[in-house]
Amino acid sequence: MIENEVRVEEHKKFWKGEKTAKPLASFRIGNYFFATHYRAAQKLLVKGRNITPDMIDVDSFMEDYEAQYAAVNALDQSGFWTAEPYTGIPWMEAFWGCEIAAGEESFMARPLVNEARDLEKLRFSMDTPWVAKYFEFVTKLNRLSQGRFPVGAPIMRGQGDTAGALMGQTEFIYALYEEPETIKKTLGKIAASFLQIYRELHRLNAPFLGGSSMGLYHVWAPGESLWFQDDIGALLSPQLYREFLLENERQFCSEYNYTMMHLHPSAFHLLDDILSNEYLKAVEINKDSGGPGIRQMLPQFRRVLEQKRLVVWGDLTEEEIQIVFDNLSSKGIFFNILLPDFAQAEKAVVFLNSR
Repeated sequence: MIENEVRVEEHKKFWKGEKTAKPLASFRIGNYFFATHYRAAQKLLVKGRNITPDMIDVDSFMEDYEAQYAAVNALDQSGFWTAEPYTGIPWMEAFWGCEIAAGEESFMARPLVNEARDLEKLRFSMDTPWVAKYFEFVTKLNRLSQGRFPVGAPIMRGQGDTAGALMGQTEFIYALYEEPETIKKTLGKIAASFLQIYRELHRLNAPFLGGSSMGLYHVWAPGESLWFQDDIGALLSPQLYREFLLENERQFCSEYNYTMMHLHPSAFHLLDDILSNEYLKAVEINKDSGGPGIRQMLPQFRRVLEQKRLVVWGDLTEEEIQIVFDNLSSKGIFFNILLPDFAQAEKAVVFLNSR
């Protein structure tokens, strides 16, 4: 097994853009529906059921976290398995007051307002049941860890995604033209709340090997870190992205030395503007089902690597990983690989370690 000290040094090289001894990778075992990876959540996944914070028994999830840690920790991987508050819940939307509804495999947030002007009435508070539930996960995961693994943030949708959830995505896009100042104020408030949550997360978290790790992607950093997504960017022109989202992203990235943005290929038209954020240190790019393949995305990978670090996520095959090796420098690349079972993960580790 790779010693923690060795893994830490390899991650430091990743952030510096230096060549690592072996390809850096971490693994998630299961399917694309992260909400189903926890047995404790099964009773919640009833289509149409409204979910409230009191229905979530945090203690009942601890056995699932322990089992996931044991399975992934048995792999000779370079990544650090990271626990995060149950990633099935759309947390940011819940923090802002959306009702959370269950499906059979995931959860969704119901829109809260009908018109942009109603957004001005909404207020964020750290003193709500949903925020308390989130940090109950953080506190109990730190207790469970006892220094064995880091605790990070789950999927926490960014300012645009959250605003889109609060009023509906179609209404949000119209409001960019009809009520631009209202939307800008709302996005600023959401971005500020996002930072409040991250500050409290890092206050409560015990440092792990002198640093922190990004939940979901399990990328360790030698200091406090932050990652975010704004998938609604796929619906925006570069001009709208620059006008409404980019400056707030620069602002909250400026507070941390290690930052990463999650990106789908459907938003590649924003890549130049995303890369212009000098405080953004890494870009994670999804290999999406039905989207372009790894070979088709090589030009975008190269553009990212010219300025930032690159995390490639998805159910990557050996052939796809080899395409990356054959066409790109090994500097500044981290693979986050989704595999259906432990046996496939073991096979992937052998393949990566042979490169």
